[in-house]
Amino acid sequence: MIRHKMLFISLFAALVLCATVSGQQPGSAAYQIDRLVTFLAMGTGATTGTYFPLGNAFANVWSTRVERVSVMSHSTSGSIENIQLMRRRELDLAIAQSDVVAAAINGTGSFLGHPCPNLRVLMSLYPEVVQIVVLADSGIENISHLRGRRVIVGAPGSGNAITSIELMSVFGMTAGEFEPVYISYDEALQAMERHDYDAAIVIAGTPTRMISELQRRVPVRILTLTSPETASLTAALPYLAAVNLPAATYQGQNEPVTTVALMAMLIASSRLADDVAENLCRGIFDNLEYLKTIHERARDVSLKTMMNGIPQGYAHPGALRFYRERSK
Repeated sequence: MIRHKMLFISLFAALVLCATVSGQQPGSAAYQIDRLVTFLAMGTGATTGTYFPLGNAFANVWSTRVERVSVMSHSTSGSIENIQLMRRRELDLAIAQSDVVAAAINGTGSFLGHPCPNLRVLMSLYPEVVQIVVLADSGIENISHLRGRRVIVGAPGSGNAITSIELMSVFGMTAGEFEPVYISYDEALQAMERHDYDAAIVIAGTPTRMISELQRRVPVRILTLTSPETASLTAALPYLAAVNLPAATYQGQNEPVTTVALMAMLIASSRLADDVAENLCRGIFDNLEYLKTIHERARDVSLKTMMNGIPQGYAHPGALRFYRERSK
């Protein structure tokens, strides 16, 4: 469906471009295409997550400030669906969690036996923070208290869901030890407001819109991890790193929250031309100050970290060219 929409737009734009006059002489009926535009489809995530607003901002910058590129962004269920759609050539670009990217490349986890060797990474973007949100009156004070509870782990087909299950398994809680609920951020917002479920694991850039909105509707808390819990998680899941969620990240959050995080990555296919990939990277960095006004997580995008965590040999050649030129 995404590809069909893009095909229609491409055909329409081609007709418009064909009407561009280049060096027309008086009385001449000769027309030619003055320049070609590359049309790309981009996968983001749920509308109340971070991928969606930031991905839309990227698409806007590329379409309006980068020559010969037009990008349409689409809301999806997240990392896994984005990579599956890219495999089917329904997407050209997407945002995905670093652990899901690694699993897709290696053919493990949700991609067991079905690796994605054509996957390429344009850049690492920002930390995606694991936020365990509980109702304020739930009595849940630590991860072990989630045993036997109904816990929202994320939408089906999302990296959030996969990582949430892996996180719970580190503490000996399999699907039989608690009840995983597979719904999107949008659905989780309404379900938590109704007190349908006890907790939600939200893995996203901060502040996450879903959590901010939930706070306005019902009292909630974000669990802080103990040092042993953090050590267990980072040892068992090496793609995680310990982080502190600063005080006042959310309204009424008076103390910092200790938790863990992974990285969000901007991904593409090896089919994406090198010069286009290079221009996309340049478009982001040339307009970084503008992007920071759209979403706070754009502040984490940095030349120093753009190649962090990318599996060896899977950085897109065009992105590497941009990085090396800017790093001189």
